[in-house]
Amino acid sequence: MKKYLLAAGICLLFLTGCDGQKELKRSGFYLDNVFEAQIKISDKKENLRPAQAALNTAFDKLAELDTNINKLSPLSEISALNANAAWRSLEISKITYDLIEKALNASAFTDGYFDITWQPLIKIFALTTPTAERIAKAKASLGYKNIALDRSLTRVRFLNNAEIDFDHIKRGFAVDLLSSHLKKYALTGQIKAGGVAYYFGAKKLSLKLTEKENLNLKLTDAAVAVLNTQDSYYVNSAAWRKYLPAASPVEPIYQIVVIAPNAVTAEILAEAFYFMGVEKSLQKIAAIKKQASRQNLYEVYFVLDNGENGQKVISSAE
Repeated sequence: MKKYLLAAGICLLFLTGCDGQKELKRSGFYLDNVFEAQIKISDKKENLRPAQAALNTAFDKLAELDTNINKLSPLSEISALNANAAWRSLEISKITYDLIEKALNASAFTDGYFDITWQPLIKIFALTTPTAERIAKAKASLGYKNIALDRSLTRVRFLNNAEIDFDHIKRGFAVDLLSSHLKKYALTGQIKAGGVAYYFGAKKLSLKLTEKENLNLKLTDAAVAVLNTQDSYYVNSAAWRKYLPAASPVEPIYQIVVIAPNAVTAEILAEAFYFMGVEKSLQKIAAIKKQASRQNLYEVYFVLDNGENGQKVISSAE
């Protein structure tokens, strides 16, 4: 109840005039994050009403997604999937289906270093060191190929007792969901959720990487994801990452910044690069850039702990 009272309390809509433009703002608490949308649109009268309607529709879809993938609610679609999809296929909403499909495509795109099916392995390491038998059983559940989709019926089936978790894709997916409704009207602006953001139009951005080094960016219609490895998820991954299907080196990564054309790509690449390691990540993003029509839209910056020498930055832009 507290969550929804907070969402209602900070969810705002403003219009302010400025040199032929008006500013729309709205924010709210969804998916365990504060989402903030702020865009500038043309102040032409015929543009205002549809732009406001698009903003309202976008946040309605965000609220739907929040309800569908709330792990704490036994009535949510993710709870139903994790409880029942191993035994029978389940029909789900289009928005949740699209999220799962996006996640599976992301797994293929990152060579399995991003994956929503690691939950069985993570769970058994949560309280104690599991037996070899439990580890082997959990490992059998891992891998995006254990999720079977039927797009024609929006149905999902899990194989080998798989379970899913959206914590490391949901912000990017949701930011892109909002931006898809607003891009028709936005001249400039931004949508933010935690460490993930999308910027409409031209944007100058400065991020602090180390005590001595800032990252100064000039973006145009691009997204940025910032991953801080002090989060307990990454700290605790030291116990279970060696059992992942793809080899995952342990490196002194303090922070990762990824630039990409959209928010979900930025978030999943940041996540994948943490488990992929620096060398493989630089090779991966170089391969991505070779195939991209706008190569400057893909970059990664690693902040590494360098012992007594402090921190150092390694990037694909070098």
